[in-house]
Parts: sequence; structure tokens; C-alpha cells
Amino acid sequence: MIRELAELLRLLGEAPEAEQLADALWLADRLGPSVSSPGPARDSPAAAAGPDRGPQATEQPPWQTPAPAAPLAAPEEQWSCAGPGSRMVLYPQAGPAPGGAGGERIRVRVPAALPRRASLARALRPLTRRVPSRDVTVLDEEATVEGIVDTAQWSPVLRPAPSRWLDLVLVVDDSVSMTVWHDTVREFLSVLGSVGAFRSVQRWLLPTEEIPSHGIVLRPPTAGPGDRRGDRSPLEIVDPTGRRIVLVASDCVSPSWADGTLGQLLRIWGHSGPVALVQLLPRRMWEQSALSVHDVRLGTDAPGVPNARLAVTPLGSYRPAERAMVVPVLELDPRWLGPWAALVSGETTVWDTVATLVPEYPLAVEPPGPPLPADSVAATPEKLVHDFGKRASPAALRLASHLAAVPLSLPVMRLVQLAVCGDTRPSVLTEILFTGLVTRAGEEVANAADTAGHEVLSVPFDFRPGVREVLLGMARRTQVLQTLSLVTDWLFDRLQRSGTPTTDFTALLSGEATAVGAARSVQPFATVTAQTLRHLSGGYETLARQLEESAPAEAGGTPPAVTGPVAAGTETPAVSGAVPPVGVLLDRDELLAEVHAGAFGGRGAGLVLTAREGGGATATAARYVALYGKAYDHVAWVTAGRPTTGPELPALLRTTGGQEAATWLLVVDGARPEDLPAPLPDGPGTVLVTSVESGWPNGFLPHSVPSFKRATSIRFLLDRVPGLAAPVALRIAARLDDVPLALTMAAGLLRRLVPDALLTALGADPAPGARPAAPLDDPVAEVCAFAQDHAVRECPTAAPLLDLCAVLARGPVPTGFFSRALPRTYGDALAALTDAALVTAADDGATVFLAPVVGRVRRERMDPVDVVAAERLARAAFTSWHAAVSSATSGDGDGLLGLTRHLEPMGALGDDDPAVREAVRDQVRLLADCGDVPGALAWGALALERLGARVGADGPGTAELALLLTRLAAEAAKDEGPHRS
Repeated sequence: MIRELAELLRLLGEAPEAEQLADALWLADRLGPSVSSPGPARDSPAAAAGPDRGPQATEQPPWQTPAPAAPLAAPEEQWSCAGPGSRMVLYPQAGPAPGGAGGERIRVRVPAALPRRASLARALRPLTRRVPSRDVTVLDEEATVEGIVDTAQWSPVLRPAPSRWLDLVLVVDDSVSMTVWHDTVREFLSVLGSVGAFRSVQRWLLPTEEIPSHGIVLRPPTAGPGDRRGDRSPLEIVDPTGRRIVLVASDCVSPSWADGTLGQLLRIWGHSGPVALVQLLPRRMWEQSALSVHDVRLGTDAPGVPNARLAVTPLGSYRPAERAMVVPVLELDPRWLGPWAALVSGETTVWDTVATLVPEYPLAVEPPGPPLPADSVAATPEKLVHDFGKRASPAALRLASHLAAVPLSLPVMRLVQLAVCGDTRPSVLTEILFTGLVTRAGEEVANAADTAGHEVLSVPFDFRPGVREVLLGMARRTQVLQTLSLVTDWLFDRLQRSGTPTTDFTALLSGEATAVGAARSVQPFATVTAQTLRHLSGGYETLARQLEESAPAEAGGTPPAVTGPVAAGTETPAVSGAVPPVGVLLDRDELLAEVHAGAFGGRGAGLVLTAREGGGATATAARYVALYGKAYDHVAWVTAGRPTTGPELPALLRTTGGQEAATWLLVVDGARPEDLPAPLPDGPGTVLVTSVESGWPNGFLPHSVPSFKRATSIRFLLDRVPGLAAPVALRIAARLDDVPLALTMAAGLLRRLVPDALLTALGADPAPGARPAAPLDDPVAEVCAFAQDHAVRECPTAAPLLDLCAVLARGPVPTGFFSRALPRTYGDALAALTDAALVTAADDGATVFLAPVVGRVRRERMDPVDVVAAERLARAAFTSWHAAVSSATSGDGDGLLGLTRHLEPMGALGDDDPAVREAVRDQVRLLADCGDVPGALAWGALALERLGARVGADGPGTAELALLLTRLAAEAAKDEGPHRS
């Protein structure tokens, strides 16, 4: 019986070895007889000639037409029935069978994406050789017995166990064009694992489209899109022993294949073991990819020879560059894989094939543009379609005219392809997607989701401008309607299962509200359907307009930049307080819209922007004021501190007192929970806090401000440093962990330094092609320290100015203070620090903004003697300014007011010098005169505490200060205004 089974399998094209047949029989005995519903058995279809030549299909979709008409394509398959001559015809589901014949619903198995799997496995059998293991031994029974006989000692003799020869790594191109090949690659991986030739089979993704922004990395297949946490160096799969094969599966459409970047990667792998490129496109389309191939003769003198040691003889006129490495290019077909496996295993020593030749260094040529540029091309739509028709297969040309009626989503394209062509061969779609008709969709289309909250309809492609209309003009009106019917009913079925009320395509054509609403919930579909219907007939114009209307308001979306639930003035209100300049801020608009959506939550709604040091929380708040300030009647900006000082909050309290309808925004920059000011204004308003702390009490809604995305960091550096190479920007961004302030300082340095100097200072490898280093523990502090050192070397007068910064608080500093402290040098010094991005000057030049890290880093590196000297210089400038104001030689009292927050860190509050004591009392009076009586009382009490600790409770100056506070408290009790505690 076993002999008869083996003969039957041989006649069917399968020739299993004895071990394989034994395993199959063992497994069949344990699985038991298959249980299936009664029905006809289907004859096995003829095997296809390759992975791209046989019938392919996904699950048969429902097919409904708006009017009785012949199907788009009527694929029929004949199935054998019980009796000879009996036939059963399969129709796509559409209701009763033609002629009124009865029918039975059955489920048809989806054809394999990779046909002839058994043939592919047999083609790889030459690689199943066994070699002695290096670490596993077994008992050699014969040698052991002979040893006992010869020596009379019972000592076992061990020998290396037979082991599989090779490991295999399948590296899969992860570009957008490879989406059509996912099923094929998955089944090919299954074949590789079932061959039994390899010790292990690994799979890695190669994100080729991220190479310009993130460098060359390998990504585990379990990682999500853009998830870089599991990225590994390509060198990790190099096996120094030479017992690892690397197969790279790609369609070679990504631009990184054209510029030689990936060729150099293949060259690295080819020095240690066999490497081959599995080209998923059919051979006739290879010349349209970004990879150049040539006819060569390969020779080898041993099994497992690395590519670098293969003998190469060109068979055409092409002559490779000296020391070029050959990489065989294989079609996913037994006729290609079999000879390659024989060459690797040593069964054959010569093979004539097609290969790409990688030079030792990339050739200095202008790389071709991306296969799918987002911008338009010079050719007219008519010429694009005409050129496509001359080189495309008939199936691709027919499919293109149908796809013009629908959005180019991959499931939709496969659905239409199955109906039109009767198969889902990836190469047919590839002909359409990557031969000039199609471009990558814009980001707003590619990421479009149905606003009803259901599954995202990803639309990564779109026809070039005008091409869709030309293709629609080639199609018959009935077939366009049939295609729309198919896709509409498929989409409505998905929405129905998600809970969205839907009907059918006929209802959509009649303009039924439920159907139109369902279509509009998937905006890419609604947009393309409107274009298609408008092209078919002017009678659909009303329906097209309905489809193009925005989704219902409850679907949500980004709020306008100047709106709020309370009517606001059309003019931007004057902002009281020192607001930092709104610099270039990337990738924050969505966050700002989310923050604004949480505003107006009642009286004093609390919102917190939290970020790590240098993460951009303050800049984000400044952008919010610029974008959404019109939504408020009153806006104030205060810098947090204890006590809170400045006229901004008291002015806001006075302005909003008794105005229940007035809206207000209070920004508290750099606060901790205990730093929040009180009381707050009346009326509906928002408290927007920036902070490095994430723990906030109830009533405050935190919003995390993330670091830049890696691509954003690179773009940020490239925009600010002309001539900077993208790989260098990548390494700098990685080392600085994408922190905005650190990148800003780095950009300032790179305008005066070569990138290698900065990389070296940051502890990163400056060698070309080096892998990005791990992020620094405190990237802002590290780059800040280097920037300070470089600024002092370039401008020595910057050192005293940095010393002053070390004894001041965070936040704004009036420039008048620096001009009195360093009258001769502050201009050049301030310019040097501004160029280094260590300080930021206001647009009017009256204020300088200090980041906390600048003073902290400087102070940590100063000697105690230098700190004391800097504090003394700061106090001298403070008293000098007060003397000038008191003598009316200077009217800059408002500028002097901004120095209040800095009095505590410079040591002025507890100084027993008479001039300083008098200046402190004058500062308290100035606060009260400007309307900040609570601030004057708080700062006066703190000054009295510090002075009493220094000179005693009855020491010089304490009585005068206490008397001033008593008078101010009495005045405050008389004039207490409306407020809320």
C-alpha cells in the first residue's frame, strides 16, 4: 500500500523522500479522517508557472449591480460532480443564478499567494546537507565497542552530531510599494521554515524609506509602523563563521536602491556569507525598478562561498568596476531558486544568471528621482496613459480603467482586481502603481480616517492629476457603475458590522440620506465617488455635492484657531506680561488644538503643558497665545515664582472684576503646583500652566508636550544649518534625544563648527557611516555646557554675562540690568549668547529670556568665589538702576519692575548694605505703585525675613521695612477689589 501511495504521489508531481512520507502517514493517523460536508470534490487546478503567473484570489466578494447587467467579469470554474458529465457552475454571490436555477451558498478557499510551494521547497533541497556540529556530540557506538575490545576499558567515544549546515535570514523591504507583496512574503517565509535545511530562519524588516531620516536599521516584524524601539544594526546578522545565508526580498522600487545605499549594505553582508536578492517583480519588469542587473557567469570552488569570493564573468558588453561584488538576483520561482541553491551547496560550480554588481564605493552619479514623487510631472495625463498602455499587460490596462472609479486603498484594489481579472496577482497591481500613473497620496489623504470612528480606510496612493479622468473616459458607463456598486456594497458591509446604519449602492444613487451619510463618513471614498459620478453625468451633480460636504459636526475635528464657545473680539487683545518670542515650532498644531478644545471649561479651567527640560512647553504656550488669543477678551502672561510678582495678575483681576461674560487667559510659565497664583479672576477663563512636573491636583488637565519626532528633528537641523548632511543630522538628533532646546543650541553651534567637532564633544562617533549613538542622559545640559564654552572662546566678554545669568532666576530679564552691570561689553556678549541660542531677546530688545538650564549649568561650573563676585555685581547694578530712577535720570521704572523676581537669587533681600536695603524698599514701593499690592506685601515680608536673619529682628533697616509693609497692608484692606479665592 505504501508503494502504491508513493507511486500515486509521484504521478501527481510530488516525490517525497521516505522520511517525509513516514512523517505524513504518522500525522494522518493522529489527525484522523477529515470531516467535511457532503459535496462535490474539486479537481486540482493546474499548477502555475511561478508566484506571479497563476490564478490568485482573495475571498469572493459580493457583487451587486444597480440594474440587471452582465458582471464585470464572469469568472467561471468547472467542478467535477458525482457523476460523469455532471457540472456545477460557480457564480459570484449576487442573488439567484441566471435562468432562475437554484443555487447553494458555499465557501471557496482563498488561493495561495505563493503557488507551487512544494516545488519551491524541492528547489531548495541542495541546502539540506548536514555537517558535524561544533557543540553537540553523540555516542559513536562502533568506535566505543572497538575501544572496549582493544583496551578493555569501558570508555565512551563521542563524535560531533550531524547538524544542519546553515542559518537563514530573510530581510524584507518595508517600503510602501511592498504592501502588495505581504502575503507572498509571508508564504515564502513559511516555505523556508518547512524545507528542513536551516538551523534557524529569521525575518527582519528593512525600512528603506526611512533611511534618509533614520539611517539603515533592521526592524523586527512585530514592530508597528514607525516603532523604532526594536531597531537593530544590520551588522548584527553578520556571521563570522560564514554559515548564514541572507536573502533580501524586495521589488527594488525604493530610491535607496538607486543611489547605492542598499548596495553597500549587501556588500557588507556578502563578505561573510552567501547573499541573494529575491526580486518580487516578474523578470519583464526588472528594468523598470531602481536596480540595474546584468548577465553574468558565476563560479565557485567550495560550498557556502561568500559573494566576495565568487568568480564573476560578464556575459555581455558590460564591464563591472574593479572589486565589484556580485549579488545574484532571483525571481521567486523554482527555476531561479534551484540553480542558486545548487551553486551555494557546491552541487554545481558554474551558473549563468542575472545579478547586480555592487562597486566598492557608490558611483558619483545623480540618482534618479523617487519612483513615486508627490509632485506633478511634466507629461500630460493623456501621454502618461498612452505610454502606460504601450508597455502594460492587457490585464493591467483593463484593471486601471476600473480602479479610476474608486480610492486606491489596497483592499479595494484587490477586490476590484478579483472581479475584473479573476485573480489577485501582485504584479498586475504593481504595473499600475509603479509605472507612472500613480503617485503617493498626500499626507491628509493617506492618513484619512472615517470620521464616524470606524476602521481607517488607508489610501496610500492616488492617480496623478488628470489621469483618473482620462481612464474614466476609456471605460464604459455600465462597468464604472458596476465597479462603484461592488466597492460601495463592500464598504457599507464593513460599516454595518461596525454599527453604522447603511443601505446599498442603489440607495446611494438615489440620494437616500442614510446612504449618503455612510459614504461621507469615509471621506476618501466620498471624494472619489463624487468625482466619478460627476464625470459620468451631470445628473449626479447634486449627489456629488452632498458627498463632498464635510462630515457631521459631531464627528469632531481640529477646532479653528480663533474660536471659542464665548464670543470674542475680532482683534487680538493686548497681552500683558513678557511673552517669549514665538519661534519656529514644528509638529505642535494638533496638540494646540487639543489644548484649546479643553479651554472654556468653566471658571478658571486648568490646563497644564508638561515637558522635560527644554522640551518646548513654554514655546508651545507662546504659540497658543499667538494662535488662539483672539478667542479671549483679556490675556496675561506671568512667570511662576514664590512670591508671584508683577502687575499682570492684579490688572487682570481689576479688568475682569464684575464682568461675568468676559473671557480671560492666564498663562503661568514654569510653575509647580504650589506656585499657582491666587486669587484668580472672575468669569469664564483658562489657566494655562507650563511645567516640568507631571503630577497635578484635580482640576488641572495635563497635556504632555513630546519631543520632536526624529524626522522633524532632522528637518529642524537641515533648515537651520545649510550644507548639513542628513546622516549627520540624524546622529546629532539621536544623541540629543530630539529635545527641541538641545537641537536649537546644536544648530547655533553648527553654524560655527564642523559637525565632527560637535559629535565628538557629545561623545558620538564622528566617522562617516557610524551608527547613531544612544541619547545622552541630560542632552540639554551637555550641549548647553559645550555652547557656553564655545561662546566664551569666541567672545571672552561673554563670561561675565554668563556669570550674571548664574545668579538670576528663570524667565525674563530687562536688558537695562545688563547694560548697568556690564556697560562696555554687554552688547557684544549678549549677541554672542543669542547666536549660541543660550538666551533669547524679545522683538523690541527690552527683555532677555533665560532658560533655567543656562544658569544652572553655569553655576555648577563656577568657583564659590566667582559666584560671590557675580552676586555682588548684580546687586551693584540693581542699586545703580534704582538710584537713577530715584534721581529722575532714568524713567525706566517698568523695566526695573521686571527685576523683582531676580532679587532673591542675587542675594539682595538679605543684604545689610544700606544702599541695597534702600533699593529693596524702593522696589516694594514700586510694586505697590504699579498695582501689585499683594506682590509688594509678599516680597516685603520675604525681604524682612531675610534681613532679620542677617542683622537681627531689630537690626538696621528692619523697622523702616516693617513700617512700609504696615502702611501697604492698611491701603490694601481699603481697596480690596472683586476676586475669586
